[in-house]
Amino acid sequence: MKVLFAGLHFAQYRNFDSVVRELASRGHRVHLAAEEPEALGGEQLVARLASEHPGVTWDLMPSLEDEPWFDAARRMRVALDYVRALEPRYPDKLRVRAEERTARIVRWAAHAPVVGRRGTRAALTRFERLMPTSERMVDYLRRHGPDVLVLIALTYSRSQQLDLLKAARALKLPVSAAILSWDHLSSKALIHVAPDQVIVWNDVQRREAIEMHGLPADRVVLTGAQCYDQWFTRTPERSREAFCGAVGLRADRPFVLWVHSALTPTPEPPEPTLVVRWIEALRRHPDPQLRDLGVLVRPHPERVKEWNGVRLDRFTNVAFHGRNPIDRESRDDYFDSLYYSAAVIGLVTTAFVEAAIVGRPVLTFTLPEYRMHQEEMIHFRYLTGDRGGPLRTAADLDAHFVQLAEAVALDGSRDRRSRQFLETFVRPGGFDTPATPAFADALEGLHREGAGVDPSLAPRLWLGPPVTAAAAWSRVGLGRWLMNDERADAWDEHEATTSRSMTARQREKEKRQRDKMQRKTWRRRRDTAMRAGKVVKSTMRKARHRIAVTVYRVLYVMGLWRGQLPGNQGE
Repeated sequence: MKVLFAGLHFAQYRNFDSVVRELASRGHRVHLAAEEPEALGGEQLVARLASEHPGVTWDLMPSLEDEPWFDAARRMRVALDYVRALEPRYPDKLRVRAEERTARIVRWAAHAPVVGRRGTRAALTRFERLMPTSERMVDYLRRHGPDVLVLIALTYSRSQQLDLLKAARALKLPVSAAILSWDHLSSKALIHVAPDQVIVWNDVQRREAIEMHGLPADRVVLTGAQCYDQWFTRTPERSREAFCGAVGLRADRPFVLWVHSALTPTPEPPEPTLVVRWIEALRRHPDPQLRDLGVLVRPHPERVKEWNGVRLDRFTNVAFHGRNPIDRESRDDYFDSLYYSAAVIGLVTTAFVEAAIVGRPVLTFTLPEYRMHQEEMIHFRYLTGDRGGPLRTAADLDAHFVQLAEAVALDGSRDRRSRQFLETFVRPGGFDTPATPAFADALEGLHREGAGVDPSLAPRLWLGPPVTAAAAWSRVGLGRWLMNDERADAWDEHEATTSRSMTARQREKEKRQRDKMQRKTWRRRRDTAMRAGKVVKSTMRKARHRIAVTVYRVLYVMGLWRGQLPGNQGE
């Protein structure tokens, strides 16, 4: 069997490298594809997998950016996410995040009395079915000839995964969608077209796939979270003293780990500012155990720029360290930071689950300015203690520091309260049963069953061509204005302002050049006139001299002197 994995970028395969190795060990061939380049170490990861396993290959997929209909198709997919977020069960954050990327015509229609949310959603769903199948993607799949296609970024609205799914449908290839992370079904894009199989971690995601995305229950397969298998059996690669020395912390003091989150839209104040305030409050705390606590701040690999200009070196026993855990060295470093910490603290991040696996207490505090990213988000509630999760929440810093003191008092002992959460959320097959083999079994089962038929993607008949043509018109004129979102409007305004500025500068430059040419012409004429005047003056002076010389010579020959001339009798 040949399996083709398709992702947004190669760094996403850090969540699936155990599956790639498992499939390769079973004798299957695996091809890893991505849509866009990145700088997070993903290309090095897939290159290592290919070097370790001869049956593993990789490349970049073709881009659809120059397809005339693709821009409109992508905008309509984002718009469908916006219409979905208008439902009362979804938090405001999803609506706010999607609204700025939604076309003007969809924002109007969704709130229009006659059309409304339901009518708009039905129209957008139909529009998606009428979009053409990309011949470029069909050719790509034919060239690689996979038996099974696995989409790992189908919940990213900017991706081309849906077009790859349609191409696979045209070739009658079985398609599996593997959910990348714990929050992607509740906070990312809608799955617009049902694949043959959807691989989820647990019953929570299974329910989300059925209720939120409308996927058939018999297509949802529960395997557990394969990306966390590595943390259950991992042990530290160095001593605590060696680790603390490497990151710059005191080894004779306990330390806590702050894990940075990727929050969109960026809150105010940004998380780095909050971290500084938190450390300042910690250093003022009356309890010496907390006041002298070491702090290791680990930045999110995709949000390192948020820390520009933030100085932590003014605090003693505070370190800023960590990179994307995508190779063995960085994963060892990440695991050691979890393992040797007294507690793990943050706002909302996948690291909470990994900390629970390692057995460390997980803490957060819920301030009003971060409510949109915490309590209002569906996936955040799955981790909280009142839902059986490992996350201990506090309403303010005072209550948080009480919980932190309790966590530090455990002195590195394993937090047992997280086991039940892990057995239901991460390893539903059993605490000691890894998810990776179940994932590989699911793909082998899909290969045996083959591809299903999706009647919603039937031939488009007469309606398809005009819709495709209309999609192409969305790039110019009135069509572009109707399809513009808030960001595109801002960009167009920026472009118009820039164009006006460039035009004004060009006109000013041309005027300066004309004035300069006029001045040069005037100076040239002046110089010519002055040269001509000098020539005339010189000629007259020479003529006068020659006449005078000639007159005196004549007088001399005639024997006349100047004093004898008429009028000079007195001389």
